[in-house]
Amino acid sequence: MSIDVKKLCAPPDIWNRPAGDVSLGDVEAYDYALPPELIAETPAAHREHARLLVYERDGEALTHTRFDTIVDHLRPGDLLIFNDTQVVPARMEAFKETGGRVELLALEVEQPAGEHRWSSPADGGLLHLRCMTRSSKPLREGTTLTVKSGDDAHPVELLEVSPGRALVTIAWPGSALAFLERFGRIPLPPYIEQRRRESQEAVAVDDRVRYQTVLASEPGAVAAPTAGLHFSRALLEELEQRGVERATLTLTVGPGTFKPVTTETLDDHPMHAEAYRIPEGLKAKVEACKARGGRVIAVGTTSARALEAEARREEPLLPGWRQTSIFLRPGDPLKMCDGLVTNFHLPRSTLLALVTAFVGYPAIRRIYNEAVAGAYRFYSYGDSSLLL
Repeated sequence: MSIDVKKLCAPPDIWNRPAGDVSLGDVEAYDYALPPELIAETPAAHREHARLLVYERDGEALTHTRFDTIVDHLRPGDLLIFNDTQVVPARMEAFKETGGRVELLALEVEQPAGEHRWSSPADGGLLHLRCMTRSSKPLREGTTLTVKSGDDAHPVELLEVSPGRALVTIAWPGSALAFLERFGRIPLPPYIEQRRRESQEAVAVDDRVRYQTVLASEPGAVAAPTAGLHFSRALLEELEQRGVERATLTLTVGPGTFKPVTTETLDDHPMHAEAYRIPEGLKAKVEACKARGGRVIAVGTTSARALEAEARREEPLLPGWRQTSIFLRPGDPLKMCDGLVTNFHLPRSTLLALVTAFVGYPAIRRIYNEAVAGAYRFYSYGDSSLLL
């Protein structure tokens, strides 16, 4: 059942500074206190059974409901745009000859090259992967590590090494994706892994399925476009039957999505770059939606980031791959997106600043106050919101 809480009493204020006591360019403006028990370590039992908070800026109505009722808040002619990136099992556990443990996180395939580099076998059977590394002692070029998964083991050689990074080569007859499916695991966000380590109960979740959207098809991401996790095949079919159209683009979500803002101001934060692809036909779908009076609704901040990067180009939505380091925050209005489906974001994060750019600062404080008071589940495996 949906509940309109527009007239209910205001919930407690979770924000660390009063609204009138901060500048929107200061990181402190986006700092709030979240009870740790609200950090979701597992997804909802069914994708579409997560909770949904709906905020409509026209009239400032705010509704608590379940995600599968999103069909009642969308209209025939609206266009949902999803990110179809696929999370790869990029995290590998490796060991030195001495037994020292090294963690590798595959970020990019350098060999083979080309658009299908994740799924194509390398020439000569040698893969080259750019990785993030973590180890107790510095790594050295020329070192051979052994990656392990259960009883399986395979050597990898460090070709180039810099602090926290390495280029590794692997003798392997198949693709990088096949290698990682054998020896890697899904790189869950650190806050989920921490919650699971602290939990007293065993977690039974197939992360290779649940930390992946049902539309995932373009491998290369190390984090899921989590707003899309709530859409099941059945829900997509129901939306289609009701006249809500959908389209996809690809933004390869990188590790920068987890990078905290450590500067005092947003201006001083070095924004990460991410690659994205605009497919054939997306321009026509967006233009047709706008022409018929429909709303372009980004499913997730990653889709919004790509669309808003395009909105600032001289010729937007031309097919092809590009990169963006766009940093949307208050003062940068969203030019292409009329709505946004998004989960609840970390405090002091660039994603929270992006959502604030869309709904405004008073609204974001109200929305998050309501979410905490209502015990919504936060972050990647948590509940969602529809902002219109």
